[in-house]
Amino acid sequence: MKIERVVKKDDENVIIYLDNQEKLFLSYEVFLKNRLKKDMEITEDGFSFLVRENQKYFIRKKAFNLLGRRLHSCKELRMKLLRNKYDSTLVDSVLEYLKEKNLLNDYEFGKQYAGEKIRTKAWGRNKIISELFKKGLSRGIIDEILNEENLNYTDNAFTIAEKKLKILSKRDYDGRQLSSKLYTFLSSKGYDYDTITEVVKRLLQDDESSDF
Repeated sequence: MKIERVVKKDDENVIIYLDNQEKLFLSYEVFLKNRLKKDMEITEDGFSFLVRENQKYFIRKKAFNLLGRRLHSCKELRMKLLRNKYDSTLVDSVLEYLKEKNLLNDYEFGKQYAGEKIRTKAWGRNKIISELFKKGLSRGIIDEILNEENLNYTDNAFTIAEKKLKILSKRDYDGRQLSSKLYTFLSSKGYDYDTITEVVKRLLQDDESSDF
Protein backbone atom coordinates (compact mmCIF):
# COMPACT_ATOMS: atom_id res chain seq x y z
CA MET A 1 0.00 0.00 0.00
CA LYS A 2 1.13 3.55 -0.67
CA ILE A 3 0.72 6.84 1.20
CA GLU A 4 -1.51 9.16 -0.82
CA ARG A 5 -1.53 12.14 1.51
CA VAL A 6 -0.87 13.25 5.06
CA VAL A 7 -3.26 15.58 6.89
CA LYS A 8 -2.80 17.30 10.23
CA LYS A 9 -5.45 16.08 12.67
CA ASP A 10 -4.53 18.32 15.61
CA ASP A 11 -1.44 19.66 17.36
CA GLU A 12 -0.14 16.17 18.17
CA ASN A 13 -1.45 13.83 15.50
CA VAL A 14 -1.71 13.29 11.76
CA ILE A 15 -3.95 11.21 9.53
CA ILE A 16 -2.27 9.18 6.80
CA TYR A 17 -4.48 8.27 3.84
CA LEU A 18 -3.49 5.13 1.96
CA ASP A 19 -4.29 4.12 -1.60
CA ASN A 20 -6.34 1.12 -0.41
CA GLN A 21 -8.83 3.49 1.29
CA GLU A 22 -7.44 2.83 4.75
CA LYS A 23 -6.46 5.54 7.22
CA LEU A 24 -3.63 5.49 9.72
CA PHE A 25 -3.77 7.78 12.74
CA LEU A 26 -0.31 8.54 14.12
CA SER A 27 1.30 10.90 16.58
CA TYR A 28 3.75 13.41 15.11
CA GLU A 29 6.53 11.69 17.02
CA VAL A 30 5.92 8.32 15.37
CA PHE A 31 5.33 9.97 12.01
CA LEU A 32 8.60 11.90 12.10
CA LYS A 33 10.63 9.10 13.65
CA ASN A 34 9.74 6.76 10.80
CA ARG A 35 10.30 9.44 8.13
CA LEU A 36 6.96 8.84 6.46
CA LYS A 37 6.04 10.85 3.39
CA LYS A 38 3.76 10.92 0.37
CA ASP A 39 4.14 8.02 -2.12
CA MET A 40 6.05 5.87 0.39
CA GLU A 41 5.19 2.18 0.24
CA ILE A 42 4.04 0.53 3.47
CA THR A 43 3.86 -3.23 3.81
CA GLU A 44 1.31 -5.05 5.95
CA ASP A 45 4.02 -5.70 8.52
CA GLY A 46 5.03 -2.05 8.35
CA PHE A 47 1.44 -0.99 8.92
CA SER A 48 1.16 -3.24 11.99
CA PHE A 49 4.50 -1.95 13.26
CA LEU A 50 3.34 1.68 13.02
CA VAL A 51 0.11 0.86 14.86
CA ARG A 52 2.09 -0.75 17.69
CA GLU A 53 4.57 2.13 17.85
CA ASN A 54 1.70 4.58 18.05
CA GLN A 55 0.10 2.64 20.88
CA LYS A 56 3.44 2.56 22.72
CA TYR A 57 3.73 6.32 22.26
CA PHE A 58 0.44 6.91 24.05
CA ILE A 59 1.29 4.39 26.76
CA ARG A 60 4.57 6.24 27.37
CA LYS A 61 2.72 9.54 27.42
CA LYS A 62 0.29 8.23 30.04
CA ALA A 63 3.16 6.78 32.07
CA PHE A 64 5.06 10.09 31.98
CA ASN A 65 1.93 11.87 33.14
CA LEU A 66 1.55 9.51 36.12
CA LEU A 67 5.23 9.66 37.02
CA GLY A 68 5.13 13.43 36.80
CA ARG A 69 2.66 13.49 39.67
CA ARG A 70 4.69 11.19 41.94
CA LEU A 71 7.00 8.19 41.89
CA HIS A 72 5.43 4.78 41.29
CA SER A 73 6.59 1.22 41.76
CA CYS A 74 6.76 -0.88 38.62
CA LYS A 75 3.79 -3.00 39.73
CA GLU A 76 1.73 0.06 40.64
CA LEU A 77 2.35 1.80 37.31
CA ARG A 78 1.65 -1.39 35.33
CA MET A 79 -1.72 -1.82 37.04
CA LYS A 80 -2.71 1.78 36.32
CA LEU A 81 -1.75 1.49 32.65
CA LEU A 82 -3.65 -1.77 32.23
CA ARG A 83 -6.77 -0.09 33.62
CA ASN A 84 -6.69 2.05 30.47
CA LYS A 85 -7.11 -1.15 28.40
CA TYR A 86 -3.64 -0.94 26.87
CA ASP A 87 -2.14 -4.14 25.50
CA SER A 88 -0.18 -5.87 28.29
CA THR A 89 2.74 -6.77 26.01
CA LEU A 90 3.13 -3.16 24.91
CA VAL A 91 2.78 -1.95 28.51
CA ASP A 92 5.60 -4.28 29.58
CA SER A 93 7.74 -3.01 26.72
CA VAL A 94 7.21 0.58 27.84
CA LEU A 95 7.99 -0.32 31.45
CA GLU A 96 11.30 -1.86 30.38
CA TYR A 97 12.11 1.31 28.46
CA LEU A 98 11.35 3.44 31.53
CA LYS A 99 13.52 1.22 33.74
CA GLU A 100 16.41 1.41 31.27
CA LYS A 101 16.16 5.22 31.40
CA ASN A 102 15.98 5.05 35.23
CA LEU A 103 12.61 6.78 35.11
CA LEU A 104 11.04 3.82 36.89
CA ASN A 105 12.99 2.56 39.86
CA ASP A 106 11.53 0.43 42.65
CA TYR A 107 14.37 1.28 45.03
CA GLU A 108 13.93 5.05 44.64
CA PHE A 109 10.16 4.72 44.92
CA GLY A 110 10.42 2.56 48.04
CA LYS A 111 12.93 4.85 49.72
CA GLN A 112 10.70 7.89 49.20
CA TYR A 113 7.53 6.01 50.19
CA ALA A 114 9.01 4.55 53.38
CA GLY A 115 10.57 7.87 54.42
CA GLU A 116 7.30 9.72 53.93
CA LYS A 117 5.22 7.20 55.89
CA ILE A 118 7.74 7.14 58.73
CA ARG A 119 7.76 10.95 58.95
CA THR A 120 4.07 11.65 58.47
CA LYS A 121 2.38 8.55 59.91
CA ALA A 122 5.06 7.11 62.20
CA TRP A 123 4.70 3.64 60.69
CA GLY A 124 6.70 0.83 62.22
CA ARG A 125 8.95 -1.60 60.38
CA ASN A 126 6.32 -4.32 59.93
CA LYS A 127 3.76 -2.02 58.31
CA ILE A 128 6.37 -0.54 55.98
CA ILE A 129 7.43 -4.03 54.89
CA SER A 130 3.82 -5.08 54.35
CA GLU A 131 2.90 -2.00 52.29
CA LEU A 132 6.05 -2.16 50.15
CA PHE A 133 5.31 -5.80 49.39
CA LYS A 134 1.85 -4.74 48.22
CA LYS A 135 3.53 -2.20 45.95
CA GLY A 136 5.45 -5.05 44.33
CA LEU A 137 8.93 -4.46 45.75
CA SER A 138 11.21 -7.44 46.34
CA ARG A 139 12.33 -8.38 49.84
CA GLY A 140 15.92 -7.57 48.88
CA ILE A 141 15.04 -4.00 47.92
CA ILE A 142 12.87 -3.58 51.02
CA ASP A 143 15.64 -4.77 53.33
CA GLU A 144 18.12 -2.44 51.62
CA ILE A 145 15.79 0.52 52.11
CA LEU A 146 15.06 -0.21 55.77
CA ASN A 147 18.69 -0.87 56.61
CA GLU A 148 19.65 2.49 55.12
CA GLU A 149 16.96 4.30 57.10
CA ASN A 150 18.71 3.19 60.32
CA LEU A 151 15.84 4.44 62.48
CA ASN A 152 15.19 4.04 66.16
CA TYR A 153 11.69 2.60 65.94
CA THR A 154 11.34 2.54 69.73
CA ASP A 155 11.60 6.33 69.87
CA ASN A 156 9.00 6.71 67.11
CA ALA A 157 6.67 4.26 68.81
CA PHE A 158 7.06 6.02 72.17
CA THR A 159 6.25 9.41 70.66
CA ILE A 160 2.97 8.36 69.07
CA ALA A 161 1.99 6.11 71.99
CA GLU A 162 2.53 8.96 74.42
CA LYS A 163 0.10 11.12 72.42
CA LYS A 164 -2.38 8.26 72.28
CA LEU A 165 -2.13 7.72 76.03
CA LYS A 166 -3.00 11.37 76.69
CA ILE A 167 -6.25 10.82 74.79
CA LEU A 168 -7.01 7.46 76.42
CA SER A 169 -6.28 8.78 79.91
CA LYS A 170 -9.21 11.15 79.63
CA ARG A 171 -11.52 8.13 79.62
CA ASP A 172 -12.34 5.74 82.42
CA TYR A 173 -9.89 2.95 81.58
CA ASP A 174 -7.95 0.94 84.10
CA GLY A 175 -4.30 -0.01 83.64
CA ARG A 176 -5.05 -3.28 81.86
CA GLN A 177 -7.43 -1.61 79.39
CA LEU A 178 -4.91 1.14 78.67
CA SER A 179 -2.22 -1.44 78.04
CA SER A 180 -4.47 -3.41 75.68
CA LYS A 181 -5.47 -0.35 73.70
CA LEU A 182 -1.87 0.82 73.37
CA TYR A 183 -0.83 -2.63 72.18
CA THR A 184 -3.59 -2.59 69.56
CA PHE A 185 -2.73 0.95 68.46
CA LEU A 186 1.01 0.33 68.06
CA SER A 187 0.41 -3.01 66.36
CA SER A 188 -1.81 -1.28 63.79
CA LYS A 189 1.09 1.08 63.10
CA GLY A 190 3.35 -1.85 62.32
CA TYR A 191 5.51 -2.12 65.43
CA ASP A 192 6.76 -5.50 66.61
CA TYR A 193 5.83 -7.15 69.91
CA ASP A 194 9.12 -6.44 71.68
CA THR A 195 9.07 -2.76 70.78
CA ILE A 196 5.43 -2.42 71.85
CA THR A 197 6.09 -4.18 75.16
CA GLU A 198 9.02 -1.91 75.96
CA VAL A 199 7.11 1.26 75.08
CA VAL A 200 3.89 0.35 76.91
CA LYS A 201 5.76 -0.71 80.04
CA ARG A 202 7.70 2.53 80.07
CA LEU A 203 4.65 4.69 79.43
CA LEU A 204 2.42 3.12 82.03
CA GLN A 205 5.16 3.26 84.64
CA ASP A 206 5.61 6.97 83.89
CA ASP A 207 1.84 7.44 83.94
CA GLU A 208 1.64 6.41 87.58
CA SER A 209 3.44 9.63 88.56
CA SER A 210 2.32 11.91 85.71
CA ASP A 211 -0.80 14.00 85.30
CA PHE A 212 -2.23 13.71 81.79
